Amino acid sequence: MIQLNSATLITYGFLTFALLDLWLPRTTHLSRYAPWSVFLVLAIIAGLFFNILQPTALLWIVLFGGSAWALTQKDLGLAVKRALFASVFLLSGGLLMHYLPGFDNPKIIANLYLSENALPYNKYLNFDSALIALFILGFGHQRLGGASEWRSTLKGMTLITPLTWLTVMCLSLWLGYVQWQPKWTPIFFLWAWGNLLFTCMVEEAFFRGFIQKHLVQGLSRVRYGDALAIAIAAVLFGLRHYMGGINYILLATVAGIGYGCAYRHTGRIEASILTHFSLNSLHFLLFTYPALAASMR
Repeated sequence: MIQLNSATLITYGFLTFALLDLWLPRTTHLSRYAPWSVFLVLAIIAGLFFNILQPTALLWIVLFGGSAWALTQKDLGLAVKRALFASVFLLSGGLLMHYLPGFDNPKIIANLYLSENALPYNKYLNFDSALIALFILGFGHQRLGGASEWRSTLKGMTLITPLTWLTVMCLSLWLGYVQWQPKWTPIFFLWAWGNLLFTCMVEEAFFRGFIQKHLVQGLSRVRYGDALAIAIAAVLFGLRHYMGGINYILLATVAGIGYGCAYRHTGRIEASILTHFSLNSLHFLLFTYPALAASMR
């Protein structure tokens, strides 16, 4: 069952423009924050008008946005930097797990069976977690610009990304989490919109663009610090999927290692986002989605 109304389309349309605008070319220092920040404000206004957001949400938006911006400023004292890191980490976790009040995220797909013997599929559009991608990537990351940068990044993914696909899907089959079930449905386009912008971009911004990035910096003097940073971020990413059971935690952890390697090898967050989204797309199109019902018994 698909549930889309004008309130959802207007609010999340503005939010979509904000997320996509992160990759538009910039000509001035001011344009680093505009127009994506303008689209975000419009999304907030629409969310408040349509009761997708409550006034309480403004508190978390201001606190999180302010902390993420302040953390990118130079000449911060160590104590201040640690406090800001803790603030961004805790607020990101609260937004990602939907613990912070004030957000009424709409369910756009409810109890839809996409594969034989599969669990029912449900999908929410999460305004709260989308803020993670906007503020962490908008304030703290240099995004890809010209065609040459995109070509270089895609070239750097040519081994890591397919290896991640192969490893995760073979492990999924071996664990009995999915079966080979190729399919096509027009719902893919709606799924892709929600999965790319409100899942992959969000999770990669937090686990790779924030946690792994800062761990690499903090472990720069530790032997194999880069590998340890990738592993820690991947384990945390796996634990984030605890509601899917132990097999899902394992699969997400292995996938997280692949995403982390793509990010570290290319130095670009886009590599981990695309690796994540392409793996999810292969799962959706070629295998049981979201998982075999028997895998949860």
